[in-house]
Amino acid sequence: MGLNNSQEEEQMRIMLSIMVLGAVLTAAVAAWAAEGEEVFAGLKCGMCHRPEKKTAAISLKEIVQAYSNKEKLLKFFNGETKPLIESENWGLMRGQLEKIKALPDEDREALAGYILSFK
Repeated sequence: MGLNNSQEEEQMRIMLSIMVLGAVLTAAVAAWAAEGEEVFAGLKCGMCHRPEKKTAAISLKEIVQAYSNKEKLLKFFNGETKPLIESENWGLMRGQLEKIKALPDEDREALAGYILSFK
């Protein structure tokens, strides 16, 4: 038994709504990543943390492996947990961590989202 016109129209509206929602979410994620990238650049995190290569500190990929979700990374940023990765340059990171703690919540969340995008 086939669908009547009203059922087909309802299915089309639902599919269109899903497509629009997907586009909006994609744009929001892209904007959020851009904001996180701006925070990352503003704090000069990239001087020590590179996407894949360990330079002055651990790589972003290593951070993602240790802090597998945003909640863990935000707890670290808020000073609620000890670092899951210790490095010889931890002393330098302590000062940066104080700057991160002082950020507004939305900037810390954007920074965490940006870092976790390096999976």
